[in-house]
Amino acid sequence: MIDGLLWDIRSAWRHTIRRRGFSVTAMLLLALGIGATVTIFTLINAVFLQPPPAVADPDRLVSIYTSDFSGPRFGTSSYPDYVDFAAADSRLAGIAAYSPRPFTLSTGRESFRTFGEMVTANYFTLLGVAPAIGRGLDTDAPASPRVVLGYALWRDRFAAAPDVLGRAVRLSGRTYTVVGVAPEGFAGSLHGVRSEVWLPIETAAYLTPGADDLTNRGDRNLFLTGRLADGATASEARARLETVAGALHATYPGQWTDRTGAARAVTVLPEREARIAPQIKGPVSAFLAVLFGVSALVLVVCCANVANLLLSRAVARRREIATRIALGGGRGRVIRQLLLEGAMLAVGGGTIGLLLASWAAGALTRLRPPLPIPVSLDLRLDVRVVAFALAATAVTTLAGALAPALRATRFERGSALRLDAGGLPGGGRGLRNGLVVAQMAVSLVVLSAAGLFLSSLRHATRIDPGFESSHVALLPVGLGVQGYDESKGRRFYADLEARVRALPEVESAALGEIVPLGLTGQRRGISVEGYEPAPGEDMEFGTSAVGAGYFHVLRIPVLRGRALDDRDRADAPPVAVINEAFARRFWPGADPIGRRFSTGKGGAREVVGVVRDAKYRSLGEAPQPYFYQPFLQAYEPDMVLHVRTRGAPGAVLPALSRTMRALDPDLPAEPVTLTGHLGLSVLPQRLGAAVLGAFGAISIALTTLGLFGVVSYAVSQRSTEIGIRLAVGASGGQIIGLVVRNGMVLALTGCAIGAVGAVVASRLLGSFLIGVRPSDPLTLCAAVALLFGAALLASWVPARRAAALDPMLVLRSE
Repeated sequence: MIDGLLWDIRSAWRHTIRRRGFSVTAMLLLALGIGATVTIFTLINAVFLQPPPAVADPDRLVSIYTSDFSGPRFGTSSYPDYVDFAAADSRLAGIAAYSPRPFTLSTGRESFRTFGEMVTANYFTLLGVAPAIGRGLDTDAPASPRVVLGYALWRDRFAAAPDVLGRAVRLSGRTYTVVGVAPEGFAGSLHGVRSEVWLPIETAAYLTPGADDLTNRGDRNLFLTGRLADGATASEARARLETVAGALHATYPGQWTDRTGAARAVTVLPEREARIAPQIKGPVSAFLAVLFGVSALVLVVCCANVANLLLSRAVARRREIATRIALGGGRGRVIRQLLLEGAMLAVGGGTIGLLLASWAAGALTRLRPPLPIPVSLDLRLDVRVVAFALAATAVTTLAGALAPALRATRFERGSALRLDAGGLPGGGRGLRNGLVVAQMAVSLVVLSAAGLFLSSLRHATRIDPGFESSHVALLPVGLGVQGYDESKGRRFYADLEARVRALPEVESAALGEIVPLGLTGQRRGISVEGYEPAPGEDMEFGTSAVGAGYFHVLRIPVLRGRALDDRDRADAPPVAVINEAFARRFWPGADPIGRRFSTGKGGAREVVGVVRDAKYRSLGEAPQPYFYQPFLQAYEPDMVLHVRTRGAPGAVLPALSRTMRALDPDLPAEPVTLTGHLGLSVLPQRLGAAVLGAFGAISIALTTLGLFGVVSYAVSQRSTEIGIRLAVGASGGQIIGLVVRNGMVLALTGCAIGAVGAVVASRLLGSFLIGVRPSDPLTLCAAVALLFGAALLASWVPARRAAALDPMLVLRSE
């Protein structure tokens, strides 16, 4: 039996080598499908499946969340809460806290912005992370200013110098001593985000004088991670921590009660369930599922094409196969050899596909999306990716080779050698046609999905965000991480505005705390004079501190009252400007000017103006209540200077950088255009349109080739019939119509099936679409028209060749 198998393998290899053109074509088809699917799986593996590198026994790690005031379960905690949780008997061997944030780092030779975490002293010990050199943060006094550098930062910025230990560096304006370097690969506790420095959280007051991070129970900015004790489970830890939470609610009701009046909830999740922030896990999972599903459909189209190729080759080898069966070679033995030949093609295609996936993963790694945080995903081809590629190769072997092998060996023993030139009984026409119909159906689903994303992207770019983004540059300024106090910060911003406004390229400039349609935002609870909230009503609304001239810079129309200006100083009565949705919410049909509401900070504010509604968090959002406070009355250390330029905004960016560095060379100067910033708001639609558009192009090209092959084969099988028709007076147009009609019947059948699949699949895309309904008939009709056009071309070419046949030559050959 072993000898027979080895003989079949050698025979399959000889057949593969002998027909190089056929083999290369089939391998490339499979490589496209396998490469696309493995690329998307590599992304899924990096996001969901990879455990944190350099961490000991990650299966015992858990993430601990405290619910937000507004109700969402997965919120952060305060430092006093962390202390109480860590001291409790919680079935945890320990709890550590960390707070991700940006920093500026000065090495003495250069200053740049970096991202890191302020952590508790036991952070590295609890995670089981052993530094590459030096030590962690738990061997010194907690409040001593020391820092652990990331491996890549040490390698790239410090030339991997071993004497970096003990060196002083400036972090956000304060001096820290390097005590260690994290191991290679370790990038912190936020999966997908690259942290490069770790500082003791106990130095918060040293970093930002006057900070009350360690004492304010209402300052919830810490993520908590714990390690389960031996034999403990996450559910047991949650039950113990819920008891602690109940006690905290009783003792500190102001900080431990949500807007419904209930106690804040505690949630404990295993590390593998918290790799992606639970708040965004659903949308991220759905988006990747869509990409993976479409890539799998492309693989189906590739397999169908290869199956048609293998069936064609089986027909060409009909006498060989028939002879082997007639001489007593078992059908199973012949099927085995044909499957081995298919496996040879699949292995070759899988290998090329894996190389394509590796190249695509490298290209994805080099992408720099417009995000304010450094994204870091390990897209290397690890064991899981290779195993998936092997599984995909096995599936394509069965899907592409099994049906042709079964069809090619379906002979009656007595008739096996009586085959005429027509080939196998029926010529495999039914199987061929079925494969083309399947390709048509799948291609319509892929094209429809790509069309929805393209339509969504087109609509998103045409949505009026409520402000003018052209000719606006943005200069982010982070004084909070640079250690500026309020007095010094106010002077800095006044100087910066004056210098920027004096630039010849600048028309106007104004400060704004929040840039619309970004990842950052701020909500603040309010109470409105004369308004009694319903039980559980959410009274937190979006807000931003803005400077004089802000609405003029962004061209946001003031509909009533006035804009904020220089008269709204710190010693003036507190005021605010609201948007239309805010006015409709609290004073429908009434004039809101002169009305008052309180933010719990700075007393009641009088409404002095109403501005047009804008888009704040997403382009697809409904109008949301929003209010603006004067920067001089609501100082914030981190602001963004909005600059309206006379010409192209990109031309003023170097001047903005020079102006910033002239005021403080330790502050990173990274100006961008507002148009470039807004690219973040359509990133999912842009990425989906690009990927699905590429998959759609591949799918329609392969489907067109598949239909062309089937129609061409049908013409060759019916050459005698066509010759007779021409001989008895049929015109070329009639022959073309006959052939094209047969091809279009297949296309129509496939589109009918695919339309149902496209409608079902579109329901999964609804949350990613802006301005487009999932069941948009125009998109579906456009996809059908495109597919029909391709089918018409694929049928017309062989039809023209059939109409040009010489009937005398055809009949003479018969």
